[in-house]
Amino acid sequence: MNKNSAALGIDCGGTNIKIALVRTDGKILDSVLEPIDFDCAPQVSVHSMAEKIQRFIHKNKAAGIASVGMGIAGEVDQSRGIVRFSPNLGWTDVPLKKFLSQKLNLKIFIENDANCAAWGAFCLDAGRNCDNLLCLTLGTGVGGGIVLNKKLYRGSTGSAGEIGHMTVQYDGRRCKCGNFGCLESLIGAWGLVKTAEEGMRSGRASNLKKLIQAGSKLTPQLLAEAARKKDPFCVKLWQTAGEQLGSALSNLVNIFNPDRIVLCGGVSKAGNLILRPALRSLKKRAFKTPVEKAEITVSKYDQQLGVAGAALLFLE
Repeated sequence: MNKNSAALGIDCGGTNIKIALVRTDGKILDSVLEPIDFDCAPQVSVHSMAEKIQRFIHKNKAAGIASVGMGIAGEVDQSRGIVRFSPNLGWTDVPLKKFLSQKLNLKIFIENDANCAAWGAFCLDAGRNCDNLLCLTLGTGVGGGIVLNKKLYRGSTGSAGEIGHMTVQYDGRRCKCGNFGCLESLIGAWGLVKTAEEGMRSGRASNLKKLIQAGSKLTPQLLAEAARKKDPFCVKLWQTAGEQLGSALSNLVNIFNPDRIVLCGGVSKAGNLILRPALRSLKKRAFKTPVEKAEITVSKYDQQLGVAGAALLFLE
């Protein structure tokens, strides 16, 4: 495919799919959000999904689409195109590639959504001009993807990249995965909100309590706004979250020695509130030579990474 060719990318959420026509350079030419009912048998859901994809392909038939990549939250067997387990969709051992192949006469790639985001960061943020890149998705949870020697690293079972479930506080909060002190349980959106709720119950976050009583929703965005207005509790909350993120980044830098680490997702929008303490913690903890090499950035393509990375999987 030349630089003007395009592929199809699909980001599969819990209630809808985003379908996008993506040029080889990462530019999105057309996109649509389609609702999908996942409360029925998987084969029925995939049939509906395929029909919507077919309509989108027909609309863009002049683009000469040759492949489609799909990102799914959960454990994915990429080589066989099987979704082993997706809690978002309620799927277990679903042969997604097989089901889609019955409807679509295209080359099909199935991948974990965080790996798609990492590949998107490699193609868009890095322009494929580095060898080793890590991507952390700081959203409701914390996901991760690893690119080594310009290839996605999936591990021996396709399960690599669960950066959000590294233990950074061995006696910390119980994570949704069942472990204690996972990075996600501390700096994922739900973990930050949990910390704020604990602060309100203890009386340390009285300003937040007033905001909630006035009708504001407790979110990382609210916590960031309060911190920017110098609320002491929220300033400390982001300081601690940044130090915890920096600790995790130091482990990643020492282990993988990457050229770049790209952060994305809603929590990364806190900007310097979390980045400054994270970078201080990183430089304090990591080995000098690899930390000087690693470039830490927030993605410029946050909303595009998943769907663009899925579409561009064929480049791997």
